[in-house]
Amino acid sequence: MKFAVLGLMIVFLAVLFALFYVSFKMLKKVRQQERAENAAKIPQRQLHPKLQAQRDQQRREQQKSEQEKAEQEKNK
Repeated sequence: MKFAVLGLMIVFLAVLFALFYVSFKMLKKVRQQERAENAAKIPQRQLHPKLQAQRDQQRREQQKSEQEKAEQEKNK
């Protein structure tokens, strides 16, 4: 009886370690796939609304100054 319980414990431990091995192997494979997929993607970043507004204002001012320069050159 003691040998049977000891044998079952050894079998259970072997199965447990086998499951750990398989799960880590699968996890490693999935991580590699995700890394390959994410390497091709460019992360999309979003600016803070205040910074976005500031950038938009600078662009508008720059476009306005370019238009004014173009108009001045036409008038000459």
